Parts: sequence; C-alpha cells; structure tokens
Amino acid sequence: MDKRKKEGFYQLSFQSMVSRDYYTLGGEKLETNQFSQQSLVFYGEYGVTDKFTIIANLPLQTWNGFENTQKVSGLGDLRLEFKHAILKKYLPLSISIAPELPIGKANNFAKSTINDFEQINLPSGDGEFNVWSTLASSFALPNTPFYGSIFGSYNFRTEYDGIQFSDQFAIGAEIGYQIAKKVWVNARLNALASVDEVLVATDFVRGDGTEYTSFSFGASTPVYKNLHLNLNYRNFNDLIFDRRNLYSSGVVSIGLYYERK
Repeated sequence: MDKRKKEGFYQLSFQSMVSRDYYTLGGEKLETNQFSQQSLVFYGEYGVTDKFTIIANLPLQTWNGFENTQKVSGLGDLRLEFKHAILKKYLPLSISIAPELPIGKANNFAKSTINDFEQINLPSGDGEFNVWSTLASSFALPNTPFYGSIFGSYNFRTEYDGIQFSDQFAIGAEIGYQIAKKVWVNARLNALASVDEVLVATDFVRGDGTEYTSFSFGASTPVYKNLHLNLNYRNFNDLIFDRRNLYSSGVVSIGLYYERK
C-alpha cells in the first residue's frame, strides 16, 4: 500500500532455505549436493509526499554454501525504488522505477571441503546494474480489513564480465485480511520469466535464465507499540512459468518491523 507523507515502514528479517533440488535451464530436475542460503535483509519505505515513496531493499549479509564446501558470505546488491501514485483518489495505481546497484560481492569463491584445489563461485551480488519498472494497483475495502494488489514488472539487465544477461518480466498478486483487529494474514502469487532464451547458465545465483512461479503465506502481529513480528513461508511450483535455473525449496523468514503513521 502507498505511504502518506512522513509515514514509514522499516523491517529487518532473516530468511533461510535448504535444497537438493536443482532445476536446469531446460526445466529438468536434478538432485545435487545440498545447497543452503541464508540472508539478513533490511527493507524500508518512507513517504516523501502523499504520492511519492522511496523504498530500499538491502541484503546486509547473504550466506551461501553446499554441504561439501565452505560457507561464504557478503553484502548483497542495493535496490532503490522510487514510487509515484497516480489516480490515487479514484483508482489506486502506482508506477515505480527501481535501479539495483551492484555493491555486493560479484565473486565469492567457496572452497571444497573434500578437495582443497576445487572451488565454486557463490556471489552475494550479481555484479551487474539493472533497473526494474513496475506498474501496480491496489485496493482496500471500506469498513472491512481486507486489501488486494496486483503488479507487473520489467527488469532491464546489463552485463557482468562480458556476459549479457537476459531481461526479465514478473507478475504478481497479493491479498490480505486482518483477524480480530490484530493479526494480519496474507497470501501472494508471483511469477518470473526471462525475455530471451538463455542457452548457457552463468552462476545460478545471478539468476540469468531463472524462471519460476512462487506462492507464499504470511502473518504479522504487534508485539510492542508500533513494533510487529512477521512470519512468512514461500515455495515454488510450475503453475504459470516452469522452474528453471534455480534451487527449489521452502523459504522461511522471520522479521521485526516498525511502522510509523
């Protein structure tokens, strides 16, 4: 939902996933050594005016590793989103531009715990500058604690180390409801696909050629004044776009957020 002037939302969350199921660029499922990824993420929104909001998303630290490698970590890429609400009074609609700055570790080699001379690159950032453009609409029912939103996005990607990445597009929807005037619950459906056909995968962590459909369920409850606890579960399937070039597993996250109104 759009923020009014001087309203803010600030969250620190920790998320974790563990998987052996890797989906190739062709959509074939392979069982590999166990891969794990954990992230500590800051997310914030601030209403500059009633129609203009600045959003920041920064993985403060991401840990990647296989069961037969060291675990390596590093700062992630910073995504800054500039969101403008249009037709806010009649039809809630917004447009945003979100450059993603490659400040994370583009190369982060994890050595094998079996053979010292073997290593794999598990970057915490993708090393390339890209820009997300998003058109979104949302609504809230009068006198009922229920909301919904839909969005469509296009990601203009550049290159890293001479490798040109494919652009991407994403679609998604979310609904939420407040129980007993206290606990918010929500459900989301997101889907991501590549614009061009990617024949050769780079490091899978960079996401070139990655496609998926994901669903998630979350809940949040106040714990002290404007401080809230947030829990979320996300997983992947092939409902809209088949899974390609990613490890597929449940992702569990827990966070604390402060909301200023």
